[in-house]
Amino acid sequence: MRNALLLGDYINCQWHTLRGVDDEIIRILDGFNITITEDYPYLKLEDMQKYDLIINYADALDRRAGADFAGALLGYVAGGGALLTIHNGILVSSIPELEQLIGATFKDHPPQEVIEYVYSNAHPIMKAVGSFSIDEEPYVFELDNLARANIIMEYIYKGERFPAVWVRGYGRGRTCFVQPGHSPETFKNEGFGNLLLRCALWCSGDL
Repeated sequence: MRNALLLGDYINCQWHTLRGVDDEIIRILDGFNITITEDYPYLKLEDMQKYDLIINYADALDRRAGADFAGALLGYVAGGGALLTIHNGILVSSIPELEQLIGATFKDHPPQEVIEYVYSNAHPIMKAVGSFSIDEEPYVFELDNLARANIIMEYIYKGERFPAVWVRGYGRGRTCFVQPGHSPETFKNEGFGNLLLRCALWCSGDL
Protein backbone atom coordinates (compact mmCIF):
# COMPACT_ATOMS: atom_id res chain seq x y z
CA MET A 1 0.00 0.00 0.00
CA ARG A 2 1.27 3.47 -0.91
CA ASN A 3 1.72 6.08 1.81
CA ALA A 4 0.31 9.55 1.21
CA LEU A 5 0.46 12.78 3.21
CA LEU A 6 -2.56 15.09 3.00
CA LEU A 7 -1.89 18.78 3.71
CA GLY A 8 -4.83 20.92 4.76
CA ASP A 9 -6.34 23.30 7.30
CA TYR A 10 -9.12 22.83 9.84
CA ILE A 11 -8.50 25.94 11.95
CA ASN A 12 -6.46 28.38 9.85
CA CYS A 13 -8.52 28.13 6.67
CA GLN A 14 -10.19 31.17 5.16
CA TRP A 15 -12.19 29.62 2.31
CA HIS A 16 -11.69 25.84 2.14
CA THR A 17 -11.71 23.71 5.27
CA LEU A 18 -10.34 20.19 5.14
CA ARG A 19 -13.25 19.05 7.30
CA GLY A 20 -15.48 16.75 5.23
CA VAL A 21 -13.05 16.80 2.31
CA ASP A 22 -10.64 14.63 4.34
CA ASP A 23 -13.17 11.81 4.62
CA GLU A 24 -13.94 11.94 0.90
CA ILE A 25 -10.27 11.83 -0.11
CA ILE A 26 -9.69 8.85 2.18
CA ARG A 27 -12.71 7.11 0.64
CA ILE A 28 -11.65 7.78 -2.95
CA LEU A 29 -7.98 6.89 -2.44
CA ASP A 30 -8.74 3.70 -0.51
CA GLY A 31 -5.57 2.04 -1.82
CA PHE A 32 -3.42 4.64 -0.05
CA ASN A 33 -2.50 4.83 3.61
CA ILE A 34 -3.23 8.53 4.23
CA THR A 35 -1.75 10.65 7.02
CA ILE A 36 -3.26 14.12 7.57
CA THR A 37 -1.34 17.15 8.84
CA GLU A 38 -2.03 20.81 9.50
CA ASP A 39 1.61 21.26 10.50
CA TYR A 40 2.85 21.34 6.92
CA PRO A 41 4.80 24.64 7.32
CA TYR A 42 7.26 22.75 9.54
CA LEU A 43 7.83 19.76 7.24
CA LYS A 44 11.42 19.07 6.25
CA LEU A 45 12.66 17.15 3.22
CA GLU A 46 13.30 14.04 5.30
CA ASP A 47 9.71 14.15 6.57
CA MET A 48 8.32 14.33 3.04
CA GLN A 49 10.53 11.52 1.79
CA LYS A 50 8.63 9.07 3.98
CA TYR A 51 5.67 9.36 1.60
CA ASP A 52 5.00 8.16 -1.94
CA LEU A 53 2.55 11.01 -2.56
CA ILE A 54 1.85 14.45 -1.10
CA ILE A 55 -1.70 15.74 -1.57
CA ASN A 56 -1.90 19.52 -1.30
CA TYR A 57 -5.32 20.82 -0.21
CA ALA A 58 -3.85 23.54 2.02
CA ASP A 59 -6.01 26.67 2.16
CA ALA A 60 -3.55 28.77 4.18
CA LEU A 61 -0.30 27.70 2.56
CA ASP A 62 0.14 31.19 1.12
CA ARG A 63 -0.03 32.70 4.61
CA ARG A 64 1.53 29.97 6.76
CA ALA A 65 4.37 28.45 4.74
CA GLY A 66 7.57 30.05 3.51
CA ALA A 67 10.94 29.48 1.90
CA ASP A 68 11.91 26.50 4.05
CA PHE A 69 8.73 24.60 3.17
CA ALA A 70 9.03 25.54 -0.51
CA GLY A 71 12.64 24.37 -0.67
CA ALA A 72 11.77 21.06 0.96
CA LEU A 73 8.82 20.44 -1.36
CA LEU A 74 10.80 21.31 -4.49
CA GLY A 75 13.58 18.99 -3.36
CA TYR A 76 11.08 16.21 -2.63
CA VAL A 77 9.49 16.35 -6.07
CA ALA A 78 12.75 16.90 -7.97
CA GLY A 79 14.20 13.88 -6.21
CA GLY A 80 11.42 11.60 -7.44
CA GLY A 81 8.47 12.50 -5.24
CA ALA A 82 4.85 12.96 -6.30
CA LEU A 83 2.65 16.02 -5.73
CA LEU A 84 -1.10 16.16 -6.32
CA THR A 85 -2.50 19.67 -5.83
CA ILE A 86 -6.27 20.08 -5.54
CA HIS A 87 -8.24 23.31 -6.06
CA ASN A 88 -7.19 25.82 -3.37
CA GLY A 89 -3.73 24.26 -3.04
CA ILE A 90 -2.68 26.54 -5.91
CA LEU A 91 -3.28 29.71 -3.86
CA VAL A 92 0.42 30.38 -3.28
CA SER A 93 1.01 33.82 -4.82
CA SER A 94 3.49 34.75 -2.08
CA ILE A 95 5.67 31.73 -2.94
CA PRO A 96 6.48 31.95 -6.68
CA GLU A 97 8.65 28.83 -6.49
CA LEU A 98 5.55 26.79 -5.70
CA GLU A 99 3.55 28.45 -8.47
CA GLN A 100 6.27 27.35 -10.89
CA LEU A 101 6.24 23.83 -9.42
CA ILE A 102 2.46 23.56 -9.79
CA GLY A 103 2.60 25.15 -13.24
CA ALA A 104 0.37 28.22 -13.05
CA THR A 105 -0.74 31.28 -11.11
CA PHE A 106 -4.30 31.63 -9.84
CA LYS A 107 -5.85 34.88 -11.12
CA ASP A 108 -9.53 34.93 -10.13
CA HIS A 109 -12.78 33.04 -10.36
CA PRO A 110 -16.29 34.03 -11.47
CA PRO A 111 -19.25 33.01 -9.27
CA GLN A 112 -19.72 29.31 -8.62
CA GLU A 113 -22.03 27.48 -11.04
CA VAL A 114 -22.52 24.09 -12.67
CA ILE A 115 -19.71 23.62 -15.18
CA GLU A 116 -18.75 20.72 -17.46
CA TYR A 117 -15.31 19.11 -17.47
CA VAL A 118 -14.21 17.56 -20.75
CA TYR A 119 -11.29 15.71 -22.38
CA SER A 120 -8.42 17.83 -23.66
CA ASN A 121 -5.29 15.74 -24.41
CA ALA A 122 -4.24 12.10 -24.46
CA HIS A 123 -2.65 10.79 -21.28
CA PRO A 124 -2.72 7.53 -19.27
CA ILE A 125 -4.98 9.23 -16.71
CA MET A 126 -7.57 9.96 -19.40
CA LYS A 127 -7.86 6.40 -20.70
CA ALA A 128 -10.70 5.76 -18.24
CA VAL A 129 -12.02 9.26 -17.50
CA GLY A 130 -15.17 10.69 -19.04
CA SER A 131 -16.84 14.09 -18.97
CA PHE A 132 -18.73 15.17 -15.86
CA SER A 133 -20.50 18.27 -14.51
CA ILE A 134 -20.19 19.79 -11.02
CA ASP A 135 -21.31 22.93 -9.20
CA GLU A 136 -17.86 24.48 -8.89
CA GLU A 137 -15.74 27.61 -8.77
CA PRO A 138 -14.38 28.21 -12.30
CA TYR A 139 -10.81 29.10 -11.42
CA VAL A 140 -8.91 31.16 -14.00
CA PHE A 141 -5.13 30.73 -14.31
CA GLU A 142 -2.09 32.17 -15.99
CA LEU A 143 -0.12 29.12 -17.10
CA ASP A 144 3.66 29.06 -16.74
CA ASN A 145 4.97 28.46 -20.26
CA LEU A 146 8.27 27.21 -18.89
CA ALA A 147 6.46 24.45 -17.02
CA ARG A 148 5.37 22.83 -20.30
CA ALA A 149 2.37 21.28 -18.63
CA ASN A 150 0.16 18.83 -20.47
CA ILE A 151 -3.46 20.01 -20.08
CA ILE A 152 -5.52 16.82 -20.02
CA MET A 153 -8.94 18.24 -19.05
CA GLU A 154 -10.66 21.57 -19.59
CA TYR A 155 -13.89 23.08 -18.31
CA ILE A 156 -16.47 24.90 -20.40
CA TYR A 157 -17.61 28.30 -19.16
CA LYS A 158 -19.76 30.72 -21.17
CA GLY A 159 -18.97 28.74 -24.32
CA GLU A 160 -15.19 28.90 -23.86
CA ARG A 161 -12.73 26.21 -22.73
CA PHE A 162 -10.31 26.76 -19.85
CA PRO A 163 -7.55 24.59 -18.32
CA ALA A 164 -8.81 22.36 -15.51
CA VAL A 165 -6.37 19.47 -15.02
CA TRP A 166 -2.75 19.29 -16.03
CA VAL A 167 0.31 17.15 -15.42
CA ARG A 168 4.04 17.73 -15.70
CA GLY A 169 7.37 16.28 -14.76
CA TYR A 170 9.68 18.09 -12.37
CA GLY A 171 13.17 16.67 -12.08
CA ARG A 172 12.67 12.96 -11.39
CA GLY A 173 9.21 13.52 -9.93
CA ARG A 174 5.64 14.10 -11.11
CA THR A 175 3.06 16.77 -10.34
CA CYS A 176 -0.62 17.09 -11.17
CA PHE A 177 -3.09 19.90 -10.58
CA VAL A 178 -6.86 19.30 -10.36
CA GLN A 179 -9.04 22.42 -10.46
CA PRO A 180 -12.34 21.09 -8.99
CA GLY A 181 -12.51 20.54 -5.23
CA HIS A 182 -14.31 23.46 -3.61
CA SER A 183 -16.35 21.41 -1.15
CA PRO A 184 -17.07 17.81 -0.07
CA GLU A 185 -19.94 17.72 -2.59
CA THR A 186 -17.45 17.86 -5.46
CA PHE A 187 -15.67 14.77 -4.15
CA LYS A 188 -18.95 12.85 -4.01
CA ASN A 189 -19.29 13.16 -7.80
CA GLU A 190 -18.44 9.75 -9.27
CA GLY A 191 -16.71 11.16 -12.34
CA PHE A 192 -14.54 13.44 -10.26
CA GLY A 193 -13.67 10.66 -7.83
CA ASN A 194 -12.49 8.47 -10.68
CA LEU A 195 -10.38 11.33 -12.06
CA LEU A 196 -8.81 12.05 -8.66
CA LEU A 197 -7.92 8.40 -8.09
CA ARG A 198 -6.26 8.09 -11.48
CA CYS A 199 -4.33 11.32 -10.92
CA ALA A 200 -3.04 9.99 -7.60
CA LEU A 201 -2.05 6.67 -9.19
CA TRP A 202 -0.21 8.41 -12.03
CA CYS A 203 1.64 10.78 -9.72
CA SER A 204 2.85 7.91 -7.55
CA GLY A 205 3.95 5.85 -10.57
CA ASP A 206 1.18 3.25 -10.52
CA LEU A 207 -0.45 4.22 -13.81
